[in-house]
Amino acid sequence: MQNAKILLAAIFLTLLPVQAGNISDVIVKTLQNKENVKILVTDSGLGGLSVAAEIDSILVANHIFQNAEVIFFNALPDAAFRYNSLPDVAAKAKVFSSSLDAMEQGYKPDIILIACNTLSVVYPYTEFARKSTIPVVGIVEMGVSAVKDSLERHPEAKALILGTETTISSDAHKQGLVAAKIDAGRIMTEACPNLETEIQANPESDIVSNLIDFYLDELTDKGAKKEDKVYAALCCTHYGYAAASFARKLNSMFETVCLVNPNRIMAAAFTKFDAGKFPRGSVRCTVVSQAELASDEINSIGKLIKTVSPEAAKQLENYKKISWKY
Repeated sequence: MQNAKILLAAIFLTLLPVQAGNISDVIVKTLQNKENVKILVTDSGLGGLSVAAEIDSILVANHIFQNAEVIFFNALPDAAFRYNSLPDVAAKAKVFSSSLDAMEQGYKPDIILIACNTLSVVYPYTEFARKSTIPVVGIVEMGVSAVKDSLERHPEAKALILGTETTISSDAHKQGLVAAKIDAGRIMTEACPNLETEIQANPESDIVSNLIDFYLDELTDKGAKKEDKVYAALCCTHYGYAAASFARKLNSMFETVCLVNPNRIMAAAFTKFDAGKFPRGSVRCTVVSQAELASDEINSIGKLIKTVSPEAAKQLENYKKISWKY
């Protein structure tokens, strides 16, 4: 049997969490006529910081705006807080809505990008979603659209949706695929409790590798077969930091695997603007968090994003401590 072939795919399409539309178009239409912009990226932890780092890199290189500020806002209210530990969606929505209020009041962004599958699932239930006029773009439909397009091109393939308990229990990705006429029998899902926390501490640790092995081994009881061609969607923004460990394990399990990392569309949308619009463009990057960030988190994540955006890594190291009520 031929060795499995890992295809690291950049298949990036997405929709708003509460209304249809190509995310690239939403971002472009929202910002294209502005000279000065504030782009706020948020996540429940540091997974989405990779999105902010890539946006920063694109803006620095392409002079799209006269003045741009990329703000990464950690929506965890406390270092020990876990959205996935809250009892129901209403409780999660209440806390997230409070963080969104703090984003709006403290930074007045032109757009909010939810670089988090868990919070994208929660967003439509927030009070903020009902009252705010700020455009908000989530990440869930990105994964749905990317996997849908792949499965339509390859009718013999299957989908594997990997995410947190909140993301998987919501069934949002599977429902979206079924609504797009993808046979439910072609879709596998797997929740990976606490994996995002361990990835944030150290994506290259043995704990992360062992957890990935443990969760993916459960797929054998869900009908997974060695000869399957699988599109594995990393539907937690933290998982991209551990892509090598996912690829290693999946490589041993399936004939052909394509890793679908939905994160990068949020940054890739900024490549759709006209480059060089301004002779000189000023770009500022800021990282803010109410939750205290541990030094091991800062070091491990900073090392990974530094090659993309040295400034984002620097701002992570010197992140601004803020306060908001929840």
